Parts: sequence; structure tokens; C-alpha cells
Amino acid sequence: MYAAPFAFTAEQEGLRAEVRELLHGDAVQRELAGLRGLRPQPLPRAAYRALGARGRLAPDWPVRYGGLGASLAEAAVVAEEMALCGVPDSARVNTIDNAGRTLLAAGDDRQKAAHLPAMAAGETLCCVLYSEPGAGSDLGALRTRAVRDGQGWRLSGEKCWNVGGHAADYGICAARTGGGASRYAGISVFMVPLRDGGVHIEDVPGVIPEMFQRMVLDGVRVPDDALIGPCGGGWQIVNDALTLERTGVYLYGRARRWLDLLDRLGAVPRSDERAVRLSEELAAARLLAWDCVARLASGEEATAEAAEAKWWTGELASRVARLAWRTRPAWEDRCREGGARGADPAAAELADALCEAPALSLAAGTSEMMLATVASALLDPARPDDGPVPPDGTLGDAAEAVV
Repeated sequence: MYAAPFAFTAEQEGLRAEVRELLHGDAVQRELAGLRGLRPQPLPRAAYRALGARGRLAPDWPVRYGGLGASLAEAAVVAEEMALCGVPDSARVNTIDNAGRTLLAAGDDRQKAAHLPAMAAGETLCCVLYSEPGAGSDLGALRTRAVRDGQGWRLSGEKCWNVGGHAADYGICAARTGGGASRYAGISVFMVPLRDGGVHIEDVPGVIPEMFQRMVLDGVRVPDDALIGPCGGGWQIVNDALTLERTGVYLYGRARRWLDLLDRLGAVPRSDERAVRLSEELAAARLLAWDCVARLASGEEATAEAAEAKWWTGELASRVARLAWRTRPAWEDRCREGGARGADPAAAELADALCEAPALSLAAGTSEMMLATVASALLDPARPDDGPVPPDGTLGDAAEAVV
């Protein structure tokens, strides 16, 4: 599909231009300017619906489900362009990349027809209910349980660090339905409606713009067809759904935009040695991310490559944010002029970036877990790339050796 290191087709470049034009429309730009500096940050619904109405929000999905029937590469083009245009992406990642990809890979025809078209149109939003107190990156420690109840299931447990739960319609929930040979066996995935009784949602105070939520599932009953894929097969489903998010394409776009904002605000001109060095590293990070996308789009197994790309781009984005922090005297006053929203949307967006950046090394898997995955592939070629990380700490030692 790509020449070395990669090249976009004319169709992909056309898609990029169309997405950029849609996101620079007046309605979308007004919405984006208005949400800067607000807590919690509202979801950019106008942006999602503008893309969804044209089949551009999920271009790799089949046409019958609201997509264009394109490939994973086209989905990555959209994700990158959204980041470069400053569109908050958590709802798209959770709805399209995670929930939607889970349904596409493991759902049956009825589940796909019932949920995917509205998700692709930007009308139905989802959040991800994986992490729990004491079970963040390691799903083997999760305690939420799903118990058989007639023709359905009852789910009980606590989920934390969820983004977008206050506005989501459904949650993709990992729950334990049994035991097995390892801690990763007996995990299943459910599509849980969040507006039904038994789901208690509360905000978790923090600095990130979109705000975390804590959700308690108090015996929530779901029908049998809420189970996605085979009972007990959730570990593999969850790992497969995170692959595109881990390519680093969106993280690269965020970092590139933040560095451009520093130039626009006169804080760090493009000619500044620090900006030049970061620009060079960003160019290399983009090659790494898109090489990973190309592998996945061609059907290759690229779990370790995706972990590598996610680790590097996430850490690089944090370094760009640290530069913004060090140079804030040159731009932060513009956030205070004209009220909380800021007279200068660029300055307000950069202030939001300082709050967002710490989470980039955590979302979709912590940097430490990404290093462990890479170490597993480098130091133990006999281990499958997508196998569970053992809880005995051996890969942590291997990760230190890689660093």
C-alpha cells in the first residue's frame, strides 16, 4: 500500500482535504472556540456530526453501517486530521475505535445493525468501562462481575477513570464471567446502556479538560444480546480494539498542533532551536506511527509495533507540553483576557493542552505497559505479541533493560 517509508494515495489525500474543509467550517470552528477553557469540556458534537453525515467519522466501516468501506489507513487519516485541527477526540476514540471496532470484530449481525449506523453518524456516543480501582492497565485484576439472570446478566462493580460517561449512551464494559487457567481467562465484554437504572455516575475532580467519571454498576440487568463475542473471550477482544488507538497517529497530531500554537502565539518561533529539535522528532514519530498503520492496514500482526509507536508519541507529546509550560509567561495572559473562555482561543487551547498532556502516557495503556510489550517481543521472540503480560514483574525488568 505504501512506498518506503510511506506515501498516501490520491484518494487518501482527497479524504484528508475533505475532512479538513469540514472541520474548518464556521459551525465547527465556533463550537471549538466556545469549549476552550470550560470544565468539564463539552463534546464537539457539531464536528462529529459534520463528519458522520458524510461517512467520514468511521470511513473504514462498511457502507451499510455508515462508513465508506475504506481501510484502516483512511480511519487513521481522519484521526490525524482531527488532531491537527484541534478537535477533542476522546468520544471518537471511545465510540469509533473502541466500541465500534469491538462490535465489528466480535458482534453479531443484529448487534451491528442496531448500534453501528448511529455511532458512525455521530449521534450515539460510547465510553469505555475497563479500568477499576486496583485494575488500571492490568485487566487481570478486574473485579466487576456479570452473573447469569434468566435470559440476561446482572453486572455489579465499580469502574473509574472513564472519560465522556456523562454524555455517553452506552459503555463497553469488561466484566468477569468465570475463571480459567489464568487471570485473563473468564473476562467478557458487554454493551451496557448508561441511562437505565442501576448505573450511578459521578465526576472525579481533576485537571483534564474532559473530566473523569466514576461509575458504579449496582446489579444492572442487561439482556443476553448485550454480550459481545464469546463468553470468556474478552481479553483478546479488548486488546484488538485498542490497536488503532495505539498507533500514535492522533498523539502525533496533538503534539504537532501544540508546537504550532506556540509559534502562532509567539512563544516559541519555528526557528527556535527547541522547536527545530522537536519538529525533527515529530517528523520521525509520524513515520513510526504511519509505518504501524501501514502494517495493520495490510493485515500484519503489529501489537509490539503499535505499543512502540504509542509509547514514543505519547512521551513526545508530553515533552511538547513541558515546553509550553516553561514558556507560559509569553502566552498565559491571553487566557485571562475576556473571561474564563479566553480572548484568544489559541492560548486557551494551549492551557487545555497542559492539563491534557499527563494523560497521554496513560490512555490506551501506560508507557510502562507499552515498554513491557515491546520488551516481550524483543527479548522473548517465542512469546506471542498479543499474550497477556504476566503479573510476576519479569517484563518490568525486561522493560528497564530496553530503556
